[in-house]
Amino acid sequence: MHVTCPNCKTVYNLAEELVRPGAKCRCTVCKEVFPLVIDAPEDDTAPSDSATDSSPASLPSFDLDEPGPVNKKKKGGALLGIVAAVVLLACAAGGIYLFAPELVSFIDSRPVAQEPAPEPVPTEQVKKIALRSVRQYTITNEKIGRITVIEGKVVNNFSSPKDLIKIEALLFDDSGQTVMSKQQLCGVTASLFQLQVLSENELETTLTNKVEVLTNNTNVQPGSEVPFMVAFYNPPQTVREFLVKVVEAKNPPPSN
Repeated sequence: MHVTCPNCKTVYNLAEELVRPGAKCRCTVCKEVFPLVIDAPEDDTAPSDSATDSSPASLPSFDLDEPGPVNKKKKGGALLGIVAAVVLLACAAGGIYLFAPELVSFIDSRPVAQEPAPEPVPTEQVKKIALRSVRQYTITNEKIGRITVIEGKVVNNFSSPKDLIKIEALLFDDSGQTVMSKQQLCGVTASLFQLQVLSENELETTLTNKVEVLTNNTNVQPGSEVPFMVAFYNPPQTVREFLVKVVEAKNPPPSN
């Protein structure tokens, strides 16, 4: 038989052998304790005094364990309510978009945090840094394969010292399209032996050695030269031309 909690309306399936006059039940959902009410017999015979006059302490009590099928319907109703709420929110958003587009415009116009774009290098910063003795050649490395090397020197033609001069080397194909490019600080070169035997990681570590960069590429006096070398590993066979340009030259920090 089905028993319904009077507090939360949860319905349970109750075994017939547990149905006794005056028994108490406890709802496992809301913990409500309530008397088990059963229908009177169809005949006119009244229940015995032992059933109706029992004191609460002597009445059996038990927990209800398994909700009946009606409880499952209630869960389904709650799910339908959630779906309906989502649909209403979607409709409200659509209404705002159709009938109050200025609100959407206001939201879209709010500033979005973005990383600042890199500032172009002023021409005045590098216009008097000259290139000298630039050449390009190919080396066969036993670990890497072909390496295209571009090397040369930069000359400080400013009337004041410069720090951390940086160049950019580019490789072009027959149609003039850039196929590879690399920026690098001047001040470091590798020997022919190193170009032939070092791995790519070892060679890059050599050409970007910070100690040598700081030694050779800081406080570059007017008229002084700084060497550079850029290595491109296994460039495509379509490479036909190259270009080197100075992209940065900093002023030394003011002395105290």
